[in-house]
Formats: sequence, structure tokens, C-alpha cells
Amino acid sequence: MPLRDTLLNLAITCVLVLIIVLAAILLKESRPVPLAALPIPVAQVVAGQNTSDTGRVPLPEFKIFPKARLIESRTNEADTLRIKVSEIEEEHVFVLYFVDALDASWTHPQRVQEQARYFGVSSQGIVDEGVKAAQYVTQLLKEHAFTVMTRWEEVPDRSRFYALFMVEISPGKQVYLADLLVQRGYARLAGVTTSLPADARSSDQYGQELQDLRKQAQQKKAGIWAASKF
Repeated sequence: MPLRDTLLNLAITCVLVLIIVLAAILLKESRPVPLAALPIPVAQVVAGQNTSDTGRVPLPEFKIFPKARLIESRTNEADTLRIKVSEIEEEHVFVLYFVDALDASWTHPQRVQEQARYFGVSSQGIVDEGVKAAQYVTQLLKEHAFTVMTRWEEVPDRSRFYALFMVEISPGKQVYLADLLVQRGYARLAGVTTSLPADARSSDQYGQELQDLRKQAQQKKAGIWAASKF
């Protein structure tokens, strides 16, 4: 075989190998990461290190506000709520860890479409049921005492903070708001996870419990599942 043909074949082989390697890398990076693989280790947050645009310093431990109050706002949704923390009389918007509740408006159409595909319903069905979910949470937090727990971990590019909400649904019985939303068919498991303060369960264990609640809600056709094709 002439030297020129040999060099040409070698060059073509190298290009094909490079294309295969690049395709494998892109495929690996495009795979979705499951919820259980998204814990946020508390140890990564260093006390005294200000990484928030709001001036808040993310904490290694949760700050607990047992006498929080809901501030009714048109921008509130089932998992995004304006709250007054009575201890410091400040208002903040908090976003729930672990769950993504049904959107109650068309502000984020791409997310509405993603939720519609997940639940197997129309996009308009998401918004209609999202309004009901927001109304449910508003009434719940007006009628029941609740505690907000936050490390002032900021939602990227937003003046909002992630938090856990614990609702006293009956005397001496408290439940995470995320549990109630999933149980009623108002939310899916998605977003950011965290450790649980004063709770023996790991974030993975709690995530599995939420998955079990989701399956039960789907079987009972609760909330948005009543219109689902799944």
C-alpha cells in the first residue's frame, strides 16, 4: 500500500476514535441524576463564609423558627412562600427542599411542560391543579402552627432561600409540608435535598419515603393524578 494511502487511513481512524470518545463523554454528562444522588452535605457550608447575594451567610446547621407566619402574596405557590420570621420580624421567600409543587401560573412555561410530561396530563391541567395546591397550603398555614427550618442556602440567581416546613396538623403531631404535598398529589420529587435536623433519617431514606407517598397518591388518584394517563 502506498505511504500516502497508509497515512490517510491512519488519519481517518484517529478522527473516528476521537468522535466516539467525544460522543461517549457527552452521553455520560447528559444523563439525569436521580434524586437520591443529590444530597447537599452540611459540611460543605463553612460558617462565616458569605456566598449569598442577599448578604446572608449560609450556615452549617439549621436555624429554626417555630413561630413563623405566612404572608399572603400573589407570587406564593405551594412550594414557594413568603414568610415572616417572628424572631427577627423579617420577611423572606422560602422554597421547599425535596419537592417541586405544581406551578400555579404560566410564569415558567418550560417547567409547566416538564411537570405535564411527568404527571401525564395537559399543561393547563398543571396550572389549574397548581392553583388548588397553592390555596390548600395557604389555608393550611393560616389554620395550623408551623416551623421554618433554614440554613440560609440561597436558591441560585434568586433572592430566595431553601427551607423545610414542619406543620402541626394536630396537637403534638408535626409533619413536613413536603409529605403533605406529595401525599395529596400536588408535588413531585425534584430539586435540592438536604440533611434533616433532629431526625435520624438520612436524606436518602426520607427521599424513599416520599417516593412511597408518591406511589400511594398515584394509586389513589389524588390531586393531579386523577387526570393522569399513567
